[in-house]
Amino acid sequence: MMTPLERLAASRRSFLALAGAGGGAVALSACAGGGGGDDSSSGGDAADGGGDKSDDNPFGVKSGSSVDVVIFDGGYGDDYAKDAGKAFEKLHSDITPKVTSTVNIQPELQPRFVGGNPPDLFDNSGAQSMSVEALVNQDQLADLQPLLDAKGVDGTAIKDTLLPGATDPGTYSGTFLALNYVYTVYAIWYSAKQFEDKGWSAPKTWDDLMALGEEAKKDKIALFSYGGQNASNYYQELALTMAIKEGGLDVQKKLDSLDAKAFEQDTVVKAFAAMEDAVKAGFFAKGGEGIKHTQAQTDWVTGKSVIYPSGSWIENEQREVTPDDYEMTGAPAPLLSSGAKLPYEAVHGTAGEPFLVPSKGKNTAGGMEFLRVMLSKEQATNFTTLTGSPTVVKDAAPTGDDASTALKSVLSMIEGAGDNTFTFNFVDWYNLGPDTVTQWTEFLSGAIGADELREKQQKMLDKVREDDSIKKFDVE
Repeated sequence: MMTPLERLAASRRSFLALAGAGGGAVALSACAGGGGGDDSSSGGDAADGGGDKSDDNPFGVKSGSSVDVVIFDGGYGDDYAKDAGKAFEKLHSDITPKVTSTVNIQPELQPRFVGGNPPDLFDNSGAQSMSVEALVNQDQLADLQPLLDAKGVDGTAIKDTLLPGATDPGTYSGTFLALNYVYTVYAIWYSAKQFEDKGWSAPKTWDDLMALGEEAKKDKIALFSYGGQNASNYYQELALTMAIKEGGLDVQKKLDSLDAKAFEQDTVVKAFAAMEDAVKAGFFAKGGEGIKHTQAQTDWVTGKSVIYPSGSWIENEQREVTPDDYEMTGAPAPLLSSGAKLPYEAVHGTAGEPFLVPSKGKNTAGGMEFLRVMLSKEQATNFTTLTGSPTVVKDAAPTGDDASTALKSVLSMIEGAGDNTFTFNFVDWYNLGPDTVTQWTEFLSGAIGADELREKQQKMLDKVREDDSIKKFDVE
């Protein structure tokens, strides 16, 4: 069972960690000469459909044409895409969007790429997503910069409507090739109802969190639950987020650069030591090493623990077992000290769920236009209403009674962070998730201490850095 963190990592890794042609390109090699039909825009400007251009049709999608859209029918469903299709038809009554969905992206789409008839737009997600290595190396993806430069449905250039960092995960060697639609905010999560009943406040510092742990212990409740079989690295995310907030973005850059002393940085040492204090204090639920994230999260929402670090997918993932009056709420990771270089409101955030426009589709301009419709405030708000997850579109979400406590807290964190949003990539770039789970499970169960954990994590980076067969990525 993949955790949401693993699925997001796989999505980002498939795009960010392109290590050369490899087996993926070989598997798709037959499509090197593939092309579109008579109305194909391949070989020309993918953002020019050949029709009349206007503010409502900036890419000149031809009247009478159709747009072939394939959606991954996974955790977000496909209703949002069908609704976007209806909005597309309303905007372009003479153009027909054809929206289909599947859970088998690669098995169903690879033959189409090989045959030269890929869709005009597809959602490359799920366990069976397409090999982006192959698509990039065979020049199968259209440059989406024209989409960013275009005026959106709401009248503003699309690039000016997106959250900070929204385009980073989809940019390869300076070319924007994937629009990641869903925005994930990492936070510490709790029950607002429980906190109100107990008279507790969301911890803003690590000392606050430790004090909360002592209060929880009095009630015979663990401060934290963890899924040691597959998700103990959620606590690595928390530790590194605190380290980056404490020491600034240079901490992140040394981690992503595989620096020989990345895990010897003062703030990383401080964050890991803080975690060790929590382990020694008995703040982690016993038996966590033997369960998966689903059980750990169920334990949390049923009152066996108080805090759980996770991405903003957590509400949707736990929807079926969370009590109706739980009032799930997220808060930024706490500060390690009053001297932190980033403010408390700073958050770890990143975009996922990549949408790609095949360069050899019959109607590439139509694929971009469908994305332009999806990036309207109306459709972005609809997505969040249906799924509980925010998109990369700024100020686009339900408000008031239409928003859950979890969603309200996510939107509040995004607004509070402003430009103080960051991410780190080394785990995804170099597929280090499995190793981090093993190491963090040892640590959280008390088998090793913080110093040994840091040594193991540094050796993991050193091994990648010293392996010349692994492509390394520049860090700005």
